[in-house]
Amino acid sequence: MALRVAFLVACAWPVAEAGTGATNRSLAQSNASVGGCGNLGCSSCGRCFNAGSRGGATCRGPGGSTGYNCPAEASSVNGILGAYACMDWTFGSSALRGAEADFRGQAGQDVYFGVGTYGTSSDPQRGLGACYRMKVEGVDKDIIAQSINTGWDVHGNQFDLQIGAGGTGAFNQCAGGSGSMFAGGKGSWGCTYGGVDTMAQCRQLPSAPQRSQPMRQAGDSLVELCEYSFRKNVRLSGADRPAGACKYNPTILDLSRVMLALRGQKCESENPGASLSYCLTRMMDCRKPSGAFKDNLRPELMAPGKKVLQTCTSDGYTRIDVSCGCSGCMC
Repeated sequence: MALRVAFLVACAWPVAEAGTGATNRSLAQSNASVGGCGNLGCSSCGRCFNAGSRGGATCRGPGGSTGYNCPAEASSVNGILGAYACMDWTFGSSALRGAEADFRGQAGQDVYFGVGTYGTSSDPQRGLGACYRMKVEGVDKDIIAQSINTGWDVHGNQFDLQIGAGGTGAFNQCAGGSGSMFAGGKGSWGCTYGGVDTMAQCRQLPSAPQRSQPMRQAGDSLVELCEYSFRKNVRLSGADRPAGACKYNPTILDLSRVMLALRGQKCESENPGASLSYCLTRMMDCRKPSGAFKDNLRPELMAPGKKVLQTCTSDGYTRIDVSCGCSGCMC
């Protein structure tokens, strides 16, 4: 059985050999430190599920939880008490645009990169780690995106793309709490599902997380990432349209990983009671995704060293060491 190239974030297309490719090198440069099973005391007891993974900072969650068992919620952004989604996964980030340029130089193909959730029940891994190439209505280039999450609300043939302030959903780690990545309340973040609905509203967002230096050093801004998604037409506004805010989404015209003939189908998210099939929807909840939980993954389907998605600290850029999930064999 062939291994899928899991959790490179983003992907190469055609899929590159595990551990190679410009995208892997590009994002690896943001790691905070060199880590591994030995650093967490897991090597001697044979409990290093994700041996060979990239290094990172050590999570020190309650009760000794660390690595891929780092909690999905934290009481504070001080210290490394919880795991979060990474902000340089966001559509249009400096890291992804750099990876797109590398891919264009190596493969001669001009595309956008991204991550999110693909709705499927037919895949034994529920899409986790798989890459999908999409043609999207109104978007000038194909999007190659990796599915790193699952969700009960993501329908078949739908892709939920992480974009700037795309909607925090039911599990919000972005704003409004003591352990939220960004300071302040939820008021400026728009709809729970869909997020900010006009480009003008992007300017009301905080520009960077509470621990802001890594995002600023990367050359990113939440405001600019939000505006970029409007300019590239991966989100549509409901302003002055019948269904109202956060009801409109672009149609996925073709999705080539699963060889589906989607031409002729239409996203109808603006219609009451309609499913989100064939829609490119949007999200950004800042929360540890499904692909970062060991029990969601089948190791025989994943590439060595990339079996678990590598999450970030509360700054959204510093990677956490996810080689194992215990300290000193106390799993």
